[in-house]
Amino acid sequence: MTRHTPAAAALIAVVLLLTACTAAPGQTSPSPDDAQPSTVSVERRSLTSTVVLGGTVVPAPEYLVEASMSGRIEMNALPVPGTAVTEGQSVGSIDGEDVIVPATGTITDVLTAAGATVVARLPVAAVAYEGFGVLVDVPVADQYRLYEGGLSALVNVTGGPSGLECRLVTPRSALEAADDVSVLCLLPPDAAVASGLEAKVGLNTGSRTDVLALPLQAVSGRADQGEVSRVNPDGTHETVTVGLGITDGVYIEIVSGLELGDTVLSYPPGIG
Repeated sequence: MTRHTPAAAALIAVVLLLTACTAAPGQTSPSPDDAQPSTVSVERRSLTSTVVLGGTVVPAPEYLVEASMSGRIEMNALPVPGTAVTEGQSVGSIDGEDVIVPATGTITDVLTAAGATVVARLPVAAVAYEGFGVLVDVPVADQYRLYEGGLSALVNVTGGPSGLECRLVTPRSALEAADDVSVLCLLPPDAAVASGLEAKVGLNTGSRTDVLALPLQAVSGRADQGEVSRVNPDGTHETVTVGLGITDGVYIEIVSGLELGDTVLSYPPGIG
């Protein structure tokens, strides 16, 4: 048996290692650039937009009674400051359609003259609610998700009850706020809460059934319009402008620009 000196043995080991790491003729090591980019396809989904925001419990909050449509308003003899009103009561009418008080309270101000021409959602009167509400300031980053204002809401009060359903209305403070957006959530009259308590409010701001959608991470833009990198049949990529609808925070509705089954890169244009 041939014996090798330690130095010779070490040299042989290095040669063997280099031989093992050398590709055979005609073979190349895979390059990261050869890897196919990940893709996703346009699919159908049902989406519900829920925005969770912090708020503060306030007593007897004032809210706005708003016109439900455009037209000429006729006020009832009822609406004068200090008058008690109940949920569902009419304070006037627009072209024969009643203007309804959404929650029981006391009128604090009449904001529209009888016979005036109004547009939908114009404030008609201000009412002080008889119970407590949660006032929520909506951060700028979340305002685009108030697609339809607020459809419904649930409240968890810190140190108080959880899972309370509340009625969403426009706070009177909205009349003075130029840029800030706030919503007011009226709690049930018997809610065991106290002024100043902090709360978390889950706002259901929109819902869509069986719509085209993509993962949020594949789309640049979050409201109205965005862009995606569509993968064409020949493997090339093309930047496509898409119309955007609501998002549930994971998927976003695609209202135009793509069809069911279209494939796009899993990241937006300009990234990757």
